[in-house]
Amino acid sequence: MVSKSLPRYALVLLAAGALVLAGCGGGYGEVYYEEEFIFEPIGDVEVDNQTDLGGTFEDMFAFEMAPAGTAAWSGNLLPDILFPGEIAFVGSFYEDFYDADADLDLGIVSFFDVFVEDGFTTTFEVF
Repeated sequence: MVSKSLPRYALVLLAAGALVLAGCGGGYGEVYYEEEFIFEPIGDVEVDNQTDLGGTFEDMFAFEMAPAGTAAWSGNLLPDILFPGEIAFVGSFYEDFYDADADLDLGIVSFFDVFVEDGFTTTFEVF
């Protein structure tokens, strides 16, 4: 009699153990982390080729920016050649002071310590 009832009890205990483990999830569930909101001040930057107003009518081939006083230049930010009288959006940048270079037909126009402010558009006007 013991041998016949032992397999049934073992089967019931095994099934109960499996249900308990399945109910716990086995510890493989997703962990929830609440993300902390971090404010990052961002300002937009555009460049305005106003060489038509100065009478030189120069095309702009490149526009580069770097944090003021550093050599960490961005590379060309213009999507294409900027013709006289055209304005181009070049990106969004952290609020800070920046240096910039505009490469034109007849040379380079440099800007120093221009402040890019959070929530505003800073326009580099090249004459």
